[in-house]
Amino acid sequence: MLLAVLLPVLLTGCTAGGSGAARPSASTSGAAEVPLRGPAIRVVSPEGAVRLGDEVRLVIRATDDGAPLATRDATFEVVSGPGTYPGGFETSATDADGVASSLGLLPDGAGRITIRVAVGEISSDLTIDVAGS
Repeated sequence: MLLAVLLPVLLTGCTAGGSGAARPSASTSGAAEVPLRGPAIRVVSPEGAVRLGDEVRLVIRATDDGAPLATRDATFEVVSGPGTYPGGFETSATDADGVASSLGLLPDGAGRITIRVAVGEISSDLTIDVAGS
């Protein structure tokens, strides 16, 4: 299946401090992972459609040259769209695999939400499309 059908989450930009250029990528379950060079933040989930009223669990994986960025703070912040985080943002620590989760996103209407995820000096803007209920 096409990636666009499987994931309503699209990374729209990724930046990093220093000379390395970060490249966003999204993966699907069962897809072979391509080794990444430089820092990257990939979306692990959600997979499938996100509907208004559903719990939105955003899971990312942060790496540098394919190695996990473990035990780092990941910050999730809504940049635009019909959604909020209580307190304005959420912070979660990456695990040994560089994976961090956001459970506090509250969509308050249908539309596209842009979320900035930052892990250390790496940041990436991603979008989640929320369909009406």
